[in-house]
Amino acid sequence: MLTKIEHDLKILRKLHPLIFNITNYVTMDFMANALMAMGASPIMSQCEEETEELLRMAGAVNVNIGTLCKEFLERSLYVAKIASRMNRPVVLDPSGCGSSLVRTEAARKLLPYADIVVGNPSEIIALSGGEKMTLGVQSTHTTAQAKESARAVAKQYHCLVVVSRKESYITDGLKEMDVGLGSPLIDYVTGMGGALSATVAAFSATNRNFFESATNAVIYFSLCGALANQKVDAPASFRVAIIDELYRADFERMKSSISEAQFKILFSETSSVAVS
Repeated sequence: MLTKIEHDLKILRKLHPLIFNITNYVTMDFMANALMAMGASPIMSQCEEETEELLRMAGAVNVNIGTLCKEFLERSLYVAKIASRMNRPVVLDPSGCGSSLVRTEAARKLLPYADIVVGNPSEIIALSGGEKMTLGVQSTHTTAQAKESARAVAKQYHCLVVVSRKESYITDGLKEMDVGLGSPLIDYVTGMGGALSATVAAFSATNRNFFESATNAVIYFSLCGALANQKVDAPASFRVAIIDELYRADFERMKSSISEAQFKILFSETSSVAVS
């Protein structure tokens, strides 16, 4: 598994794909730095007139609805529709979905254009039509509680769904992967979900097998978080440390930190799941 991730990262760093981000204003800096640390080329655009020109060069699109307004939604839909028409991978982060009806409906309007959805457990549950229980962008559910909703969304919209928290879960409605490694500090730093969705977009820009590329992205981000957590024990320093680890790509340290037996437990794939 780590060999595949290292291979994907080497290609990413060779090609430097442009990642078109239409995203919230709170975490824009963090997202851009995470992308640059991995070797991708981020651009954050709010200009409708340059959309088509940028999308012709882009490897993937990352849409995050964190700071939502009517104009932002219209712009996001415009970008997502053109990206879909141009066959560019679209990653949707339904940030705060479930905290208000407007936000939930906005995420659902974007869903038909998304190839990959990355959200915390409560956001994914709300997206599927489940209970409304998010506190802003904070999840009130566990990853395990969101699995059924993730499968339902993946099947209905023919997309890949990533449920992200300290433990993550990935499904396309048929295959699934559990990623049981991360840092508890992610719940104390705003923008971690956004940085993960950007990482998924970067990996999907150079590997169109979305289950594989998203899985590799989630595991890489999780391992970088675990390595960062070995060095720091507070949120502000963790934010810096994980960007450093995304840049270092220290696979030897990753391999030495986790035994083969532990790896099989932490990263487990199921070839097929029953979806009603």
